[in-house]
Parts: sequence; structure tokens; C-alpha cells
Amino acid sequence: MRYFIFIIFVLMITAGHAYSEEIVTLDSLIDEALNNNPKIQAVHSEWKAAEYKSRYVRGLPDPTASYGYFGESVETRVGPQEHKYGVSQKIPFPGKLGLKGKAQAKLASILEEKYEAAKREIIKDVKFLYYDIFWVDKAIKITEEEKAIIEGLEKVAQRKYESNLTPQQDVIKAQVELSKLIDKLFLLRQNRKSLEAKANRLLNRPRGEELGKTGDVESMEFTYELDELHRISEESSQQLLAAKLDIERAKYERSLARLDYLPDFTFGVDYIEVGSGSTTQPNDGDDAWMGKVAISVPIWFGKLNAQVKEKKALLESSKKNHEDVENVVDYEVEDLYFKITTYKDIVSLYKTALVPQAEQAYDAARTSYETGKVDFLNWLDAERVLLQTKLAHYKTIVDYQKSIAYLERVVGRSL
Repeated sequence: MRYFIFIIFVLMITAGHAYSEEIVTLDSLIDEALNNNPKIQAVHSEWKAAEYKSRYVRGLPDPTASYGYFGESVETRVGPQEHKYGVSQKIPFPGKLGLKGKAQAKLASILEEKYEAAKREIIKDVKFLYYDIFWVDKAIKITEEEKAIIEGLEKVAQRKYESNLTPQQDVIKAQVELSKLIDKLFLLRQNRKSLEAKANRLLNRPRGEELGKTGDVESMEFTYELDELHRISEESSQQLLAAKLDIERAKYERSLARLDYLPDFTFGVDYIEVGSGSTTQPNDGDDAWMGKVAISVPIWFGKLNAQVKEKKALLESSKKNHEDVENVVDYEVEDLYFKITTYKDIVSLYKTALVPQAEQAYDAARTSYETGKVDFLNWLDAERVLLQTKLAHYKTIVDYQKSIAYLERVVGRSL
């Protein structure tokens, strides 16, 4: 028996407190994640790169400069042609550059929506993490309180056993229950360490950094109706907005493909340096110049037709993708709405009925055991029910808050 008690004592010490007492708030973690998370920074850079590109795709291609040396001079009336200088500028058919710019600008807008979506995703992940840590902290606190209660039970059972009022099995049962609670504390603390590692990843902190205690999480008021949530998602869901922008981008690219049937132009001028001639004419040895115009001839219709068909297919794909995203968002909004309303009722049930009833049952069982009206197992069962009820209460609060956080991610804004 002494050896058993010694083991429990050692386990109680090693299962003791192991994390920082500093209180961390949800808002501070969200701000830190938004500022430091590398995924957000990567998507932000992609968006900015697309914006810069939209500024230059509208521009004309670089002009071409040329130089020619007449190895065998062409003899003219006023002298031999010796050098030729030229400059030219290609000008795409009117409308092509504008459509290129519009398509690229739409792509930049899509990436901006993806940047906003990445931020909402990180906010959701941080909230999930915070609520999970909150539950683990509460579970540790409740389990430690229950451990203290069981220690008291074990002492009561020990005294009654020493007075021959109860069998030794009651003492052993209390000690076994105490060992189970210590084992549970080990698992909870291990779970918290895993959540801290996840926090370091989201916040881009160094490995092994500890996270302080979470503050209290209250069930936030949720008064939205389903129709209102659908309207909000249509206005602000980043997935939906990006899908709509992708349709517009595909339309511009299809129009641009059709313009490839039309020619591009090249305008230029050549300057010819002429050497001294053998005449007495006043223009003897004068240099010459000429303007020139070139036009491309799009005759490879097989390639052009395939290009237009490709853009049409991509436009159709964008439209179907928008329908799919719309269906997914509608489903997620409705699914989360019903989960939230259900969790809301369950949280209220735990708060107003289940937890008070479990506490009353436990107090009654304890009093009855101390006066010998019920056996030890009844008291122990009441204690277990109280522990599980308290944990389930906090778990329901966490599920309720996580569902709201997920809904905020789906509709694309805070609720």
C-alpha cells in the first residue's frame, strides 16, 4: 500500500503545471498571425506581382533598331550607298493591348481575393487553436479539481476503513481513480504541447516557444437568420468573388483570342548614308531615307481556331466552377447555421440544467456516503458524472465558437 501511495505521489509531482501563466488574448494572436504568417505574405506577394504585371502588359513592345553595312555598295546616281540605319515599332491591332491589360487586372483582383481568403483562413485556424487550448486548459483545471476531490475521498475512505466502517476496496478504488486522473492530466498536457507547436507554426514563432494561458471564452450572441447569411456570403465570400472575377477574366481572354484573326502593324523609317558621287549635281552625295509599313498576315487558321476554342472552353469551365463554388458556399452556410443554433441550445441546456443537476447529485452522494446511506461506488459515479458534464459543457462552448469561426471564414467577414 505504501509503495502504491508513493507512486501516486511521484506521478502527481510530474503531472504538475508546465506552461506559462501569462494570459494571451485571441485578438493579439490573430494580429501576430496576420503580421507574421508566411503563407499570407506569400499570397500577398503573388497579388502585388500580378498588379505590377497588369501595368506593363498594356504597353507597346520595344521598338527595333537596325544597322546595315553595304559590303558591296549599291551605286546610285548621286553616289554609293554605304550604311543603312533603321528604327521600327510594332503596334498590335487596336484593342489587343487593352484586353490584355483588363485580363491581367482581373487576375490581380482574383489574387487579391485569394489574399483576403488566406487571411480569413488563418484567422479561422487561430480561433480554432485558441478554443482548443482553452478547452485543454479548462480540462486540466477541472481534472486537477477532481483530483483534489478524489484525494479527499481517499482520505475519508481511509478513515472509515481504519474504523472498520468500510472495506479496504473503497480505499483502493479511490486510489485507482486518482491514478486515472493523473494519467488523464499527462495526456492533456501532451495535447497542449502539440497545440503549442501548431501555434508556433501559425504565428511563425521559433520551435519550442511556450504559449500562455487562454482567457475566458464566453458564448457569443448569434442572432443571424439563414437568409441574411446567404446574402452576406454573396456580397463578401472571397471564394464567390474570385469565381465571378475569373469568369470576367475568361471573357476578356476569349475576346483577345478572337482579335488574333486581325493583323498587327509595324511602322518604321530607314536612313541610308550615301558616299560622294562623281557628278557635279548639287545633290551629289546626299543621304536618303524612307518610311515603311509592315503588316502581319494571320493565315494559320487552324492554330487560331484552336486558340479560340481553348478560351471558350476555359470560359465555360469558369462558369461551372462558379456554380460549384456557389453550391459549396450555400451548403456550408446552411450546415454551419444549423450546427450553431443546435450548439447554442445545448450550451444553454448545460448551463441551466445539466451542470447544476450534476453538482447537486454529487453533493447529495457525498453527504449520503459520509452518513453511510450509499456505498462508495455511488459516490464515485456521481463524481465521474460531474467531471464529464463539466468537460462536455466546455466542449460544447468550444464547438459553438469554432462553428461561428468557420462560418465567418465561409461568408468572408466577421459576424
